[in-house]
Amino acid sequence: MLSSLLLAAVASNVAPCPGTSTLQVNSCLNARLKASDADLNRYFQAALKRIGNESGSRTARRFTQAEQSWLRFRDAECGSVFDYWRGGTIRVSMELDCRIRLTRVRTYTIWRDWLTYPDSTPPVLPRPEIQSVTSDR
Repeated sequence: MLSSLLLAAVASNVAPCPGTSTLQVNSCLNARLKASDADLNRYFQAALKRIGNESGSRTARRFTQAEQSWLRFRDAECGSVFDYWRGGTIRVSMELDCRIRLTRVRTYTIWRDWLTYPDSTPPVLPRPEIQSVTSDR
């Protein structure tokens, strides 16, 4: 059933994770989460560099605090998704999808707010992908 649900996902730029078992799908989702986290870190570091990461920079300090708060939010939000689906094997996939989706949205937000310019100057990094992993829910 899990594979059917994931394979029946709405088409997006991101292909559903392949697999015929929960373990295969979750392995794929774990790999995508790691990649999404790596992208987030790359965009976060680029934003800190643009802000000017001096130890006394109020903006850099607040930006770092915001990131820490966001990570706590993601953990709580996606933990609640896991709890909601606790009755089935899909719970891990749902939690991983939540983490990936929120991470991609956060990466996009950092790009939009910190790595782009109001004029025609090219952004510091390319626009990140924000499509959901399994669907456009």
